[in-house]
Amino acid sequence: MLSTEGVRPVSAQQVPHVSLTQNHGKVRRREGYVLVDGVRLGITEFGSGGRLVILAPSLLLSRRMQEPWARELAERGFHVVCMNNVLAAKNGPADLDDYSAEAIGRRMVGLLDAIGGEIAVFGGTSLGANAALEAAVLDPNRTAGIIVEAPILDKSVVIIAPILTLAYELFTLGRPVLWFARRFAGMLPSNNLVTRLIWDFLSASRVEQAALVQGLMLGRIAPPRKLRRSIAVPALILSVNRDPFHVAADAEQLAEDLPDSQLHQVSSAWTLRSRVRAVSPAIVSFLNEAFAAPWVISRTIFTPNIGDSHLN
Repeated sequence: MLSTEGVRPVSAQQVPHVSLTQNHGKVRRREGYVLVDGVRLGITEFGSGGRLVILAPSLLLSRRMQEPWARELAERGFHVVCMNNVLAAKNGPADLDDYSAEAIGRRMVGLLDAIGGEIAVFGGTSLGANAALEAAVLDPNRTAGIIVEAPILDKSVVIIAPILTLAYELFTLGRPVLWFARRFAGMLPSNNLVTRLIWDFLSASRVEQAALVQGLMLGRIAPPRKLRRSIAVPALILSVNRDPFHVAADAEQLAEDLPDSQLHQVSSAWTLRSRVRAVSPAIVSFLNEAFAAPWVISRTIFTPNIGDSHLN
């Protein structure tokens, strides 16, 4: 039976306090959906405690892409929640207002509320990185720091724009292609991350995916430079080498824009997915410093787990 002690209200629902159980000495993984600002958001949770890290994925990939380093951080004592960018399918049309870097950043803060947390480090990759910047702009008093991997800023957006156009055509006119792709994906081995990411991509709501792409084309894909310069919280910027879609100059420019930033080179976009420990010492060091700030310590004493009964 799940305990309901330590509950705080979230809209009309409450989040139960659940003790973490471990599986064969490893951090337990929980996944499902949680209601954030009236919409169902897919999440996966690792670890427990008040040192909370919320991670968002790249453009059209699922939260699963962040699981390798989320698990590593949880094993180091952090409470990590990975969230999707694309919302769960719902009755009726998708709402374009749900989809922009700003909207996703707002959901990151909303997820913090749903968890019952006071403060978090927000992080992400590509679009998720931009959303973390938006979260820091939106609510700096609840942002202990940000981890920004391969942001999409002035240089990269020129590369991403035609990809968004092609993706929109695929989701609206290319459904037969996606149907055949799903059939083919069913024959792929299920024991590797790439296959599971393909399955997640092909299983997501086409309506919501199209809305995400259209929302990014019409809305804000990143905070403007003036707002970025106002972000005073500590920032770890991961500049990814050999990435055809994310220009390293954007990460370097962001490091100049943010007054309290560290720039760390990452060999490839796959490093945090396959060789986490090549980067994790820098990330863990950054997180330890961020959560050691006096104004942060008093607000990280207790953060309940989302809990199996709350996930649906």
